[in-house]
Parts: sequence; structure tokens; C-alpha cells
Amino acid sequence: MKCSKCQAEVLQDAKFCPQCGSSQADIDSMRQQCLTDVSACEKAIKAGDGSRGYIRTNFDEQLSVWKQAAELGVREAQWLLGRCFDEGFGVERSDIHALSWHLKAAEQGYPIAQNYIGSCYQNGEGVPHDQAEALQWYLKAAQQGYATAQANLGWCYDTGSGTAQDEDQAVNWYRKAAEQRDSVSQFNLGVHYEWGSGLEQDKNQALIWYKKAADQGYEKATEEAKRLADEIDEQQQDRAEQIKETQQRLRSACREAFADGIIEIGEKSHIRALAETLEFSKEERNRIFAEEKKSFQQKQREQKSKNASMKFRIACKRALADGTVEVDEKGQLRQLADSLNILKEDAKRLFTDERKVFKASQQIQPTKEVELQFRKACKRVLADGKVTPQEESELINLARLLRMPNEVMKKIFTDEVVIFKKNQKTTPGQNAQFQFRKACNQVLASGKITQQQENQLKSLAVFLRIPPQTMKEIFTEQARIYKQGQSDAATTAP
Repeated sequence: MKCSKCQAEVLQDAKFCPQCGSSQADIDSMRQQCLTDVSACEKAIKAGDGSRGYIRTNFDEQLSVWKQAAELGVREAQWLLGRCFDEGFGVERSDIHALSWHLKAAEQGYPIAQNYIGSCYQNGEGVPHDQAEALQWYLKAAQQGYATAQANLGWCYDTGSGTAQDEDQAVNWYRKAAEQRDSVSQFNLGVHYEWGSGLEQDKNQALIWYKKAADQGYEKATEEAKRLADEIDEQQQDRAEQIKETQQRLRSACREAFADGIIEIGEKSHIRALAETLEFSKEERNRIFAEEKKSFQQKQREQKSKNASMKFRIACKRALADGTVEVDEKGQLRQLADSLNILKEDAKRLFTDERKVFKASQQIQPTKEVELQFRKACKRVLADGKVTPQEESELINLARLLRMPNEVMKKIFTDEVVIFKKNQKTTPGQNAQFQFRKACNQVLASGKITQQQENQLKSLAVFLRIPPQTMKEIFTEQARIYKQGQSDAATTAP
């Protein structure tokens, strides 16, 4: 710093001037006061409020100190006094005096004042309009880390104001200011990221910087952040759909290869070609193929196990069909389980399940319709008075089809046997005999009896509840009468 009297260079902490011996103590005190005031102004500026409010509130008490310190060469005081002349606080407003004091502070390297001088040259306020000169003052302040000057310098390079347009330099200075929370620079840096000017395009980074500016109340940044966020979401959704679609095509090709018995990717060159066409990396292609291979093999194992379980369950149902499982049947079930690679524990579980189902089915009573259907089948089997092994097997199969419990089946069949035997001992009524005799005469009228006619007569007899023995007697009698009539007719013929 310089002595206030002789202007000789004085060390920062010196108490006396080495040339004239004047005291420097008062200057230090005033400088400290001015530094405190400037610090408050800088905080207000960084907060976006500007220095005007602080200066307006404090100039009544501090103006005399600012004047004295400014005249003694304290640069911070010179800037404060210049701001008073800018606003007319405590002094008559004067652009000339304001510029003069700002210039004195700027020439002493005070960055806020240097930025101020740069803006004066840029806008032609109090000095000739000179963009190149503005750039130089912004540069001096920016190099000292002053964020506002860095933002202004970035704008100069961005627009080619006072220099050749240089987007790389613009981005460089915007970034320095943005990292100091300058909202305009944060927004401008976001713009460069979004459009890839001066750096590689990165919309996600652009959104980050837009949001940072928006968080500080920059309205335009809020609008752009919302717009870009919607755009990115839409692009991500489209990209996700495209990825899903291309992966599905590759996965389908892999499944087709497995269906053809191809298990290794090297054996199916068209899968590699398809993956390259769809722009899959080798790693991604191999990963998808491996996943589909694993899924295919798992499904094969599951289907094989399912088929084996189904075969074993069917065998259990057959063994349980008559209500008991014989020793040889148990041995056959164990052999079947071994051949199907079913574990002993699983075989026991499957058999237990089927036994539970069988026992539960034995408690279910058939509906009237089902019972009637089975009774009709029993009547047909009993019609000729005997039950062959084949007919017995058919009745059992029908009962299973109708899900009829064994006990119920046996009871119904026993009932029908009792009814059949009772009918055998009962003489049919006159009307039933008349209808059956009439049917016999119709069959005999043709002179021969076909197998179909014989079966029809038997069915009619069952329907009319005519015992088989009685049916035979009636038919024999009607045949005798028919033959006698035929003989009499032949004798009386001319």
C-alpha cells in the first residue's frame, strides 16, 4: 500500500511510513472497518440482493469513514464511496465522481470495481463504448476469482463481444462462475451441455445445472429444467422400449435355436449376425444367450419332472382304484419311481396326496343323474342273467369316469342285482305280456330273425320287466303258434 502523505510504498502491517515517518495506524483501523462493510456488501451481492440495501442502511454512520479512507487510498473505501455517488446516498449523485472512485479502486486491483469498470465500457456509461476494453477489465476481475466478472467474461467469449467468439473459453469461465453458485452461469452452462456447444452434449448434465440455477430462484432455469426433464423422460421411455424390443427379437432367435436342438451360440451364426445388426455388444449378446439357455434348460427339467410326476400319479390312482394296494403293486410303484428318477421322499408325498384324494372321493355321493346313469348300465349288464368279466370291467371304468366311490358303486350294483332277481320271480302283467307277444309276432312275420331284432326283443323285455325265462317261454310259444298257422294255411290251400 502507499503512504497517505508522501505516496511512498509502505508494507501492509507497517505502523509508520519509512520515508516521511507519518503514522499508518489510523489507516489500518479505517481499512478494517471498510473491509467489514465490503464483506457485508459481497454477501448481499452473492445472495442476489446487491449492495444497494446495505449501503443505503449504513451510509449515515459510515460515510465519513469511507470518505477519509478513500482519500487515504483504501481501495475498498473507494469502491464504497463510488457506490454512494452511484445512488446519491449522502452525496449528490454523480456518474463522473462514481466512475472516478471506482476507477481508483480498480487500478488498485479491487475485482468488484474492475467488474464495474468493465460494465461501464460495455454499456458506454461515463466512458466511450468499448467492448475490447470491457473484456480486459472483466478478465482482471475474473482472474481473481470474482464470479460476476467470470460470468460476464464467459458471455463476451460466448457472443464474440470484444474478442473472437470462443465457446471453449465461454464454457471455461461459465463453469468457474457456476461453481461459485452464480445462477446465470449455471443456466448458461446448462445450455451449452444441452446443445453440445463447446463441450460434449450431455442432457443429463444440462438438467443438473438448470436445476441448480432454478433452486436459486432463476425462473427461466425452472422452465427449462421442467421442459428438459420431460424430454429426457420421454427419450428414456422410447429407448427402453427399443431396447426391450431388440432384446425380445434376440431372445426369440435364441429360443428358436434351442428348439432346433442348438445349445451353443457358436453353432448358430445367424444369432451373432442378428445381434450385430441390433447393435448388441459381444458381452450383451452372450449374456442374453446364456440367460435364455439357462431358462430353456430349467423348463426342460421342470417339464420332465412334471411328466414324471403325472405318470406316477396315474399309476397311484390305478393302484388305489379298488381301495387297497397289493404288495406287488407297491413294488411296481417303487420301480416306476426309480425309472422316472423320482426321489423316495417325493414318491411318498405323491402317493400320500393321491391316497388323500381317493379317500375324499369315497365320501362324495353321486348326483341323481349320475346314479341313474350307472343303474341303467347295471340293468343292461344283468339283462341276460349273467355278468361277464368284460362287462364287470366296463362297469368299473364307468364308475371311475363318473367319479363314483367304490362303496357306492358296489351298493348300487347290489341293489340292481336284488331288483333283477326279484323281477325274475315276478310274473309280468297281462298288458306287458300282450305288448311283448305283439313284438314277437312282428319279428316272426318276416320269416327270419336277425341279430338286431333279437337284441331289440331282449331290450323290450328288460323294459317291460319280463324275466329272461318268461321271455323265452313267450317267444317259444309265439314261434310255435306262428309255425302252426303257417302249416294250416298250407293244408287248406287249393
